[in-house]
Amino acid sequence: MRSGVIWMTRNIIDLINLKIKELQKNLLHLEQVSKVVNKENLKEDIIRYWGIERGLHISVECVLDISNIIISSLGLERPESYRETILTLYKQGIIPEKFAKQISGMASFRNILVHDYTRLDEDVVLDILKNRLNDFSVFIKYINKYLEENY
Repeated sequence: MRSGVIWMTRNIIDLINLKIKELQKNLLHLEQVSKVVNKENLKEDIIRYWGIERGLHISVECVLDISNIIISSLGLERPESYRETILTLYKQGIIPEKFAKQISGMASFRNILVHDYTRLDEDVVLDILKNRLNDFSVFIKYINKYLEENY
């Protein structure tokens, strides 16, 4: 039985680390493009703009996937919404309350990207690209701290 627990734990850590690597890769690309994009040229190259949207989308999905993996590994009931998924990490003491509330808006942004993309506000995309990418890095920091302390 013990070896099964170790395998499961190793599997969870590997899966989370895989998602973190994907998130870090996306952040590198998004940080690069954030240096050259501004309001005037954001949609000049539609392929680049779609790349920005997709990069942000995948980054949010990584946050949600990591959160769900942790929630599942703790044997907790699956949250009813993506927002609740992030807030559950706060309730479990994995991320601070203020940070959880700050990034829980990622869930709404994800839903707009996926389901209501025709009403996506370019100013919001630009704001996230220019001012909120660090939220992803901070999230990674908290997750790594959690992993170090618990696995």
